[in-house]
Amino acid sequence: MMFRNLMRMALLVVGLAFVSAPALAADVEDGNAIVAPARGDRYSIDGVTMGKAELYGYLGDLRDTEKLTGVVIKRGASDEQRRAIASIARGLSLEAFEQDGRELKPLEPPAE
Repeated sequence: MMFRNLMRMALLVVGLAFVSAPALAADVEDGNAIVAPARGDRYSIDGVTMGKAELYGYLGDLRDTEKLTGVVIKRGASDEQRRAIASIARGLSLEAFEQDGRELKPLEPPAE
């Protein structure tokens, strides 16, 4: 019985560390989350590749923990990826940008 409780506690600690690790390693510069386009309609941030829904949740968590003000998609994104980033940013009340060299170019939100 004691061993079971110890194992549960150890799993809980490991699980909490795993869940909080992304917020600690966030790729955030000047209040903006830096997102790289990946193949298909996928995105990469902090070394993890994810779809739109996962990115929305991850950015929402970063907005709350890291005080995000915007999202930057790196150069090379497709039109669909740009639209998705603008839509995610609008849903989270963040600004959306595309990285153009050293400049940040505002992304227009998709038409409703």
